[in-house]
Amino acid sequence: MTTLDVAAVRADRGAASEAAARPEVVLQREAAAQPEVVIAGRYRLADPLGGGSEAYVKEALDLHTGNAVAVKIFRNPDPVSDVPFRREVGIHGRLRHKNIVRVLDSGATGDEHGGGSRNFLVMELVEGKDLRSILHQQPASPRETAEWMGGIARALAYIHRKGIVHNDIKPGNILVDFAADPGGPGVAQLTDFGIAITGGPSTASSSSGTPHYLSPEEVRGGTSTAASDIYSLGLVALECLTGTKAFPGPPLESMVARTLGEPRIPGTVRRRWSMVLHAMTDPEPAGRPSASQVVGMFRRLSW
Repeated sequence: MTTLDVAAVRADRGAASEAAARPEVVLQREAAAQPEVVIAGRYRLADPLGGGSEAYVKEALDLHTGNAVAVKIFRNPDPVSDVPFRREVGIHGRLRHKNIVRVLDSGATGDEHGGGSRNFLVMELVEGKDLRSILHQQPASPRETAEWMGGIARALAYIHRKGIVHNDIKPGNILVDFAADPGGPGVAQLTDFGIAITGGPSTASSSSGTPHYLSPEEVRGGTSTAASDIYSLGLVALECLTGTKAFPGPPLESMVARTLGEPRIPGTVRRRWSMVLHAMTDPEPAGRPSASQVVGMFRRLSW
């Protein structure tokens, strides 16, 4: 497969993600299509929280505990072949970290929706917003950026030690829990491990992350690695500070631009920040710091 072929495939996935970035359209559609029901005899579905090409998320009441939770329902009508669901259960379900949204339960819906059984994942409900929504309003402050990106870097250090690559670091997959940090900037948490990969032979050579945040090696069709997550996080950090994507434009154009040069860091970004961002977005994976090193970098920037 040529570089252009790889880019086109990933652009298709990005188009679906961009559609999901219009929450008013997606949520209205989901609300009309999915009536409130109780699934697995336990979770009473309520308001929609978001949606994408592979799944949609609703707030729900856990009738056993009385707690509010988030239920992610996968769209694949064949639960047996639902790869993203099985990957989330197998990878995300066993992770326990302050900066990773916790999975509480999983199962199949039965036929409550009238369209066959669907797999679902139950997660803790984060009292806050996703970073994409936050940045849509205004850029983050340097302090907020250092705290949030430092938290996600800690999550990456944790999963990278386990041989896991998230493979889709982007603002929409980062939630900021304001209730967990009263008076502070909030606690950033990583979610959506639907295309995460491990060192296993079945996943080692694939990448299908969101086009605007792919690393240069992924755009060229190479393997996703821990260094790829660091590059993507660098792009997210730059977007936090500027309020705009580092490589804007249509997905294919954005990816091609990434293979031609490093992201442009405006002069308004302080030199200390610029040095960190340049390191994280080094065109060569070997030149990027590890997640643990990035944690230290953001800690120093927050002083």
